[in-house]
Amino acid sequence: MTDASKLLSDWLKSMSSLDVSKGSEQLLNILAGLKVPGVNMDALVASQRDNLEALSASNRAALEGIKAVGEWQVRILQETVQELTATLGQLPKVSSPQQLVVAEAEMAKKAFETAVNKMRELSEIVTRANRQAADAIINRVPASLEEIKEVLKTPQAPGS
Repeated sequence: MTDASKLLSDWLKSMSSLDVSKGSEQLLNILAGLKVPGVNMDALVASQRDNLEALSASNRAALEGIKAVGEWQVRILQETVQELTATLGQLPKVSSPQQLVVAEAEMAKKAFETAVNKMRELSEIVTRANRQAADAIINRVPASLEEIKEVLKTPQAPGS
């Protein structure tokens, strides 16, 4: 189990190093150097930089969600193996076929209840990660649209 945890941790570290803002900085610098009449390029670049930061925040939230699901899966696997070992250790103590049926029914009931609870837990983890990833973008879009509208306004001629 420790190997799986380490592999997951190593993979998540490599995934989290994928920052979209790093590769886009050059493009923003090129964009800043352009001279477009009637467009405030500095404001446009600043707006796009904020958009990239929102995208990066969304990516970080998604990666944290992936990490949480992976950690959850490793923990559930460990717990399942421990519970199975303990349960199987109890079976030799059963003395009659009727007791065996009762014991198996109890194991099945417990397994079902555990599975339902674990699926709820997983659903909450995924929902939280999705909400955080979406919020980073959703919160940025209205401001970005307003910034673009301001950047692209045609300057009024004096006396108009």
